[in-house]
Amino acid sequence: MTIGNHIPEDDLVLFALQLLPEDRMRQATIHVETCETCRSEIAKLQGDLVAYSMTADIVAPPPEARERVLRQVAKEPKPVLPPDPEPVPVAVVDPPERTDRLRRSTDRPERVDRTSAEPVFATRQRRGFQVEAAEEDEREKPRRPSRVPWVLAWTGWAVAAGCSFVAGLQFHQRQQIQSTIAAQQAKLDDVTKQSAHAQDILATLTAANAMQVTLHSTADVKPGTQTATAMAAYLADKGALVFIATHLDPAPIGKTYELWLMPADGRNPMPAGMFKPDAQGRARVMMPQLPTGIDAKGFGVTMENEGGADVPTLPVLLAGT
Repeated sequence: MTIGNHIPEDDLVLFALQLLPEDRMRQATIHVETCETCRSEIAKLQGDLVAYSMTADIVAPPPEARERVLRQVAKEPKPVLPPDPEPVPVAVVDPPERTDRLRRSTDRPERVDRTSAEPVFATRQRRGFQVEAAEEDEREKPRRPSRVPWVLAWTGWAVAAGCSFVAGLQFHQRQQIQSTIAAQQAKLDDVTKQSAHAQDILATLTAANAMQVTLHSTADVKPGTQTATAMAAYLADKGALVFIATHLDPAPIGKTYELWLMPADGRNPMPAGMFKPDAQGRARVMMPQLPTGIDAKGFGVTMENEGGADVPTLPVLLAGT
């Protein structure tokens, strides 16, 4: 009956529709009285049923859902109507005037006209009055209302509610599937972009016409310390640049390293990206936004304020041509 001390989801739905068998319905009722979780789920299901029955379009139910509901309705006990009471004969009392008239007519000798129709006697008249009174009582007797329309209406409501509930579940599942597909598509697009970016970096590093420059530190090297070095690969026709540095000192607070491209035509150095080294002194600048077709004679690295600069601030810490 219960899984993990809770009513299964299918039984919760049937309980909300009042379609559980009698013994399971009784067990579920006892469990719901003490289980706040199941009681809350049933309240949500009943609220959804009311909302769906008022707002959802009536659609043809799946064959298995319709057959299951009809089988459950067929198992419900049928109401037994009490038999109609036997009609009670009603004695009709003739008015006093008519009774006296009939008595006087019976006291006088009756003249028989053999050519006329059969005479009507008082006994037959009273019998006719009794038949008419009984028919009138039958017409005035209130008719017992039929319960068939009520049963059909309840069955139709149960089928409509079940169909609406199934349609709601299908809509919810379709939304979940669409959300999952959208999330997977976003991840796939991100992976595709990363793959394309990695391919561009590899093509720049391995291109035969790429300019390869090694940058060295311009400061005096202290004995026993590692010198900062860097490597730059540059494709002028694509504006593609890959810069990798090692053994850099940490950037002071409020400061950042900035890479500069020095054009071959003597123009001012162009900013090519800002960076900060990690705990091991490593840093890189991958594929910054640079214009195409600019030949370079070398690269340099300076220390600038946070946010970078348009003109390099001396001294140049790393340089290479």
